[in-house]
Amino acid sequence: MASGITLAAIAGDPAGGNAQQAVVTEPEPVAVPEPAARTSGDDGLTQVEAVAEAVLPAVVQIELRRGDAQEAQASGNGSGVIYRSDGHILTNNHVVAQADGLRVKFADGEMARARVVGTDPLTDLAVVKVDSRGLPAIRIGDNDSLRVGALAVAIGSPFGLEGSVTAGVVSALNRPISVGDGIRLPDVIQTDAPINPGNSGGALVDADGRLIGINSAILTAGSPANAGVGFAIPANIVVDVADELIENGEVVYPLLGVTQTEEAASGQEAPGDGAVVGGVEAGGPADEGGLEAGDVITRLDDTPITSFDDLILAIRQRDVGDTVRVTYRRGGDEQTAEVTLVERPGE
Repeated sequence: MASGITLAAIAGDPAGGNAQQAVVTEPEPVAVPEPAARTSGDDGLTQVEAVAEAVLPAVVQIELRRGDAQEAQASGNGSGVIYRSDGHILTNNHVVAQADGLRVKFADGEMARARVVGTDPLTDLAVVKVDSRGLPAIRIGDNDSLRVGALAVAIGSPFGLEGSVTAGVVSALNRPISVGDGIRLPDVIQTDAPINPGNSGGALVDADGRLIGINSAILTAGSPANAGVGFAIPANIVVDVADELIENGEVVYPLLGVTQTEEAASGQEAPGDGAVVGGVEAGGPADEGGLEAGDVITRLDDTPITSFDDLILAIRQRDVGDTVRVTYRRGGDEQTAEVTLVERPGE
């Protein structure tokens, strides 16, 4: 069942106003204890202090401007992370989607105009570019070695307060959430490091100051501010998407051609032993392979599928033109189909 808590994208207006909200689709996560006290290193800094000192130069504030070039006014803010020293900066799609212009404020107070290189609504990621060189780029962490309970430090511009640092832990991994407009993020990091409106697009880093995620959404419990549950897009996904945006200006996804049931789309379908097909797109790969509404997909090649979120992830890990073996149940019978994935139409 849906929890009744609300989920908010965390771009903020200049005064820190309400964030965009959508109904949460996940059960309430189990609360985690406060992180243990941090120990000091040889340099006398606590772990969080050392991380902040190393990472703050790589995190920026993104000022959104609306209107024509002559009369554009600041209309909101978000955060960004310097991805490459040549001026490429990571942020969220929902931060830049409605802006007519962008300005970036660096940790040293310098300002620069920015342009959008590319956006990917399906992962809520975007890359913007400033005409600068020699910028302090973030180091990228290893999500495969990330564990629940690990230190997590969030850095961004909540309520327009640039360079804000908060700390907590990794509360959960592989959490699926919905963030409105039909967008499903099937594999995000949950953290209790306090993040608020304006933190969107900022950094979530590990104890070594390496990027483990881009902060994207929070559970709000009826208030637009932090309730101890935030979500970040994992760095391994961020890198794949960012590199493709920089190279091609867009991300191309493969399409199987099946749709979810209403329960799965709203997050009210608990993981079970497969992904229930709500519908099949006429003429698509699944249709050509003989799949029908009501079939239950249980495996894609050798990858077990226990939910529609599993299926989304498995398809996104393939390439356009790949031929995959779909194992599914119809009634009491198990069947297979060989289908060739096609390019998903642009948003």
